[in-house]
Amino acid sequence: MRPSGTEPGDFVEFDYDLVQAERRQHIRDVLNEVRPKLEKETGVKLKVTSDGNDLVLSADGEVRFRAALSSDGRLVITDLKSTNRL
Repeated sequence: MRPSGTEPGDFVEFDYDLVQAERRQHIRDVLNEVRPKLEKETGVKLKVTSDGNDLVLSADGEVRFRAALSSDGRLVITDLKSTNRL
């Protein structure tokens, strides 16, 4: 985000694509950080991939965990398999 000018009354422009790219990179970083813990817990090798606009952790080509931002900005990782692990 950068101001478009320096005079009073100038508008501030937001680069929405840049904001989205930074958000996705931050989510990817967090997923890569928690991936080893989830691999140990589930016993499967996980890979961070994209599923449309979402970032997911997949195993054997199947989406296992989906990452999403909650309304208050927290990252929520949802287990898509029916297990009692999370």
